[in-house]
Amino acid sequence: MTVQELSRSLEITPMGVRQHLAILERDGHVASSGVRRGQGRPSRMYSITAEGDKMFPRTYEQIATALLDDLAAMDGDAKVTELFEHRRKRQVEQYRGQMGGKELAEKVAILARLRDEEGYLAECSQQDKDTFVLIEHNCAIRAVADAHRQACACELALFAEALGAEVVRTDHILAGAPHCRYVITRPREGARRK
Repeated sequence: MTVQELSRSLEITPMGVRQHLAILERDGHVASSGVRRGQGRPSRMYSITAEGDKMFPRTYEQIATALLDDLAAMDGDAKVTELFEHRRKRQVEQYRGQMGGKELAEKVAILARLRDEEGYLAECSQQDKDTFVLIEHNCAIRAVADAHRQACACELALFAEALGAEVVRTDHILAGAPHCRYVITRPREGARRK
């Protein structure tokens, strides 16, 4: 829209619109381009950017939870578990693809980076030569996990399989903790995973 169109639509002055647009454009939420409409100077047309679009509400959690609820109602909880297991297997392959040939310390660091990129606000630390801690300060799928605890069980199995290590969850957001905390232990020589 042009400044004039926005002014009429928002019922504020063109100067007020320009002030708002200047800030939104500076912050990357809108972009402008010149468009010729007949004779005279080109009009400035403003449109929302992909970054600006992210500011609008999304209902991904609600629809994901509702779809899982519907799946459970139609085919039972076993089908929901099967779906989460399918997702876990796919994630294991993705994670392993980035961890291949690495030592456990590097794998844990990669896992923390991947989980952070997925929105879990993850960090890791090494306690001793065989023990690591992964902390997720956010649950990116909180509403889904609240409704379908299979998500958390699969997450634990995902970490153990991808890392080839023993993983124990010691703190859990869904149990009221401020974060999910995982203790990762290098398996003993005779008990190494594939």
